[in-house]
Amino acid sequence: MSDFKTKIFPEPELEFGDQHHHPDPRLGLLQAGPLQTNLGDTIKVGVVGSALTVEKSGEFLNAIEDGFEGKTEKHPNLHPDFPGLRNQNPYRCRFEMVAAEDGVLTKGQIEKIAKEPSDARAVEIAVDAVMAQLEKLEAHHERPDVVMVSLPVKLIERVWRNERARDDEGIEGEAADAKAGRETSPNFRGLLKARAMDLRFSIQIVWEDVINPDAKIPRKIKENSDRQTQDRADLAWNLMTTLYYKGSGKVPWRRLPEEGEFTACYIGISFFKDAETDEIWTSAAQMFDERGRGFILRGGPAQSESRGRHPFLTIDEAHKLTESALAAYKSVHRTMPARVIVMKTSRFREDEAEGVGKALDEAGVELRDLVWIHESYSVKVLRDGDFPVLRGTFVELDGNGLLYTNGSIPYYGTYPGLYVPNPLLLCPHPQSESTIEQIAKEVFSLTKVNWNSTQMNQRLPIPIRAARKVGDVLKYVPSGQKVSSDYRKYI
Repeated sequence: MSDFKTKIFPEPELEFGDQHHHPDPRLGLLQAGPLQTNLGDTIKVGVVGSALTVEKSGEFLNAIEDGFEGKTEKHPNLHPDFPGLRNQNPYRCRFEMVAAEDGVLTKGQIEKIAKEPSDARAVEIAVDAVMAQLEKLEAHHERPDVVMVSLPVKLIERVWRNERARDDEGIEGEAADAKAGRETSPNFRGLLKARAMDLRFSIQIVWEDVINPDAKIPRKIKENSDRQTQDRADLAWNLMTTLYYKGSGKVPWRRLPEEGEFTACYIGISFFKDAETDEIWTSAAQMFDERGRGFILRGGPAQSESRGRHPFLTIDEAHKLTESALAAYKSVHRTMPARVIVMKTSRFREDEAEGVGKALDEAGVELRDLVWIHESYSVKVLRDGDFPVLRGTFVELDGNGLLYTNGSIPYYGTYPGLYVPNPLLLCPHPQSESTIEQIAKEVFSLTKVNWNSTQMNQRLPIPIRAARKVGDVLKYVPSGQKVSSDYRKYI
């Protein structure tokens, strides 16, 4: 029988303003504000939607000023109050709605989309209609810093009904990339983000039930998108944190570096299918530095074993992709990182590892870790009692590591998920310098770098999650067209 050892990692700390640190994003923001503060005192928010959703978005932003009470009776740390944007403002800046009259979709436009019999055509018409309003806001004398695309229920029913929103829980590993390529109609979110890439502001898609408590999303659509019901305080925390990041370009928090930790560059590699050709696999990498900032890179064509399954990089493409990531890092920091961590959701082939290693050797980077993150490993850990295992549970298995990034959280006093949690299996390549325990602790901390959510039950580390989000958008960008390196454009 194989030897194994277990331990439970404590909840990773995050760093906020004034070098303050805390494991809870919400409490950290409340106590110390964001890690990087906005240069001005106001973030200008535009809105695109129906007349009603534009109006309700304005009402929601006004109500946020005074805050919302959370469901604090049973689990106060899981559902804390949102303090508002006055004396206890977590973001240290104001949010102001601008140019409301320029973002309204007419009833005729919405009806045309709703009645369009072709799924693909309905998505395309909807994206065209939203883009027309976004371009008006782009040209407005009060150009917003960020725009909420507040979709009315009727549009959601039409453009979302035949797709399953791909998120951290919904699709696993290589199967996710293959599944994402088999589309009968475009993905509304991905196509809109691709079309809006060249605008001077980022966009945030918001469903009507977020800003209008009277709106009812059909149950089937809710189930197909894996959306969890949140109270008004939870919605405010998540939405305003996202608007802060997208509107200011400033990072709300980062993982707290360990004492004496080397400067690091994190590279996540994913694969996606080009929406036009349906045959060419292309690799995408999302690079994060130790400051928590993201840079987007688009690789060249990838290879596959058969019919697009099990895509992989050639030695030259792996070398080129790593070389590009290092060049992007150096352009910002004026130096190379001391350490590079490359993550994939498929096993590293020897050619891939050799290409990565060659690029690192040429750049003089000695410290490296290449990690396969396996999302659908069949082995589970059981715990006495009614609740799942604790988040942070780690089991070492013959040099690999089983890590629960979802699970019961003592700080919350409960398990905040809907389904039985699945662990990640971490498989380091022989080139890796760090121990499996060190790698697992780092992967665990990187699950908390997600500025779309303020809860602590995130499953995937940011390099993998981000690379996947990037692929969902880049598949709609024609090959050869310049892509934005700004991560805000993709989430």
